[in-house]
Amino acid sequence: MTLTPNFFIAGTPKSGTTSLFHYLQEHPEVFLPELKEPHFFSCPEVKNTYYKTKIVDSKQEYLDLYQERESYKAVGDLSSSYLFNKETPKRIHQFNPYAKIIIVLRNPVERALSHYLMDVNLGYINVSLSKVINNKDTFKQHYQEYIELGFYEQQIRAYTKQFPDSQIKVVLSDTLYANTAETLKDIYSFINVSTTFITDFETVHNSYTVPRFKALKSLVQSEGLKKMIPSGLKSGLKSLIYKTNAEKPKLEVEKNLLREIYKKSIVETETLINQDLSSWKLT
Repeated sequence: MTLTPNFFIAGTPKSGTTSLFHYLQEHPEVFLPELKEPHFFSCPEVKNTYYKTKIVDSKQEYLDLYQERESYKAVGDLSSSYLFNKETPKRIHQFNPYAKIIIVLRNPVERALSHYLMDVNLGYINVSLSKVINNKDTFKQHYQEYIELGFYEQQIRAYTKQFPDSQIKVVLSDTLYANTAETLKDIYSFINVSTTFITDFETVHNSYTVPRFKALKSLVQSEGLKKMIPSGLKSGLKSLIYKTNAEKPKLEVEKNLLREIYKKSIVETETLINQDLSSWKLT
């Protein structure tokens, strides 16, 4: 049986979508493919990236991800590139005009800092975030990843042009983490699955880590190596390679720059989604 995706999570990177993926994956009425982020509906634009990640670019390969013997009420596709890419909403609408869209947003200042620090730890950038901000023509791809992804109002409007409000749900990552059970119940209701299911939301997913040794930065990026490691060993190896609960750099100068960059955008996003974003303004 080939399942057809009927909901899409278009959350921005570093907004909590990894946690949401694992929470939803536990629900017996929800199907998510083993490949966490296919990125199919943001192809070919998404291929212009420095990340070494699997991208599904053929429709048949995409549909093959959804070959299952069981039937599910909700079938999803979570790809963090779906929010920023302006062509994605039209492509999803052409594929399934009745699809439900879940957009996960994080304070853009915190999101930018988190994204930058992730790239530092993975070895994708070795200059300061201030330098990236002040030299966007030199660091076009990095500027896009850290800064442009945070202008949410433009990205949300691309979805509201294609889908009615009843098919779009905006979730704030702050709410997802602070009130996980209630937020999940709300999401379950939105995608029409049982709201009585109890999810294990005690496990922390995708927390901040740093490599124990600089030489391991390039090693952990190797897709070939990842494929060779049995899934049962990955969590153990990750604890050997990374230090968890590491203290994050403060980056106060960069934080002040980001506050100014996003000041207007936050106000516009607040009006657009009709949710209180006062905590974002105080960051």
